[in-house]
Amino acid sequence: MAENGMRLDWGGHETWAPVGVALALAVPAAFTLVGSGWGVTLSWIVRPLAILVNCVILYSNLTAVPSVTAAFAKSGGAELGRIDVASMLGAAEKGFPRRVMPYLQNLRHGVVFAGSVAVLVLLAVR
Repeated sequence: MAENGMRLDWGGHETWAPVGVALALAVPAAFTLVGSGWGVTLSWIVRPLAILVNCVILYSNLTAVPSVTAAFAKSGGAELGRIDVASMLGAAEKGFPRRVMPYLQNLRHGVVFAGSVAVLVLLAVR
C-alpha cells in the first residue's frame, strides 16, 4: 500500500484537514464575537463551504470500499487485486479507539451540518 501512496494512520490530511476546518470555522466566530462586521461576511462564505466539504467527506466515507477497490484494480498490481478491501478497511477502522469510529466521526458530521445551518439561519434572521 505504501508503494501506492496509501496510508492508514493519522498523518497527512487526516490531521491538517480537521485542524484547518476548525480554524476556518473559528476565525469568523472570533470576528463576530469581537463585533467585527467581517465575522458575518466570512460566515456567509465559510459555512456553506464547510457544508459542501463535509458532504464530500461523507460521500468519501460511504464509498470507501468501491473507490479503494477501483484504485487497487487501476494500479495493475496483482497483490493489490487480491486484497479484500472491505475487510482491510474494517480492520483499519477497528484500529481506532471505539469512541472515534463511528461515534466521534458521526458527531463531527452532526456538528458541522447542524452548526453551519444554525449559523446561517441566525445570520439570515438577524
